[in-house]
Amino acid sequence: MFEKLLLAVTITFSLNLFFQVRVPEQHNSSAAFSPQPEQSATILVTKSKN
Repeated sequence: MFEKLLLAVTITFSLNLFFQVRVPEQHNSSAAFSPQPEQSATILVTKSKN
């Protein structure tokens, strides 16, 4: 019975550790986020007919 409890705790701990680990990007491991391609801002404005 103790072995099953110990096994369940070990599996739970291992799964939590596995899912919380983030693998850094290979080409740029020092970046906190991946840069988005620059896009010009597009502002859409509708003119009301008064």
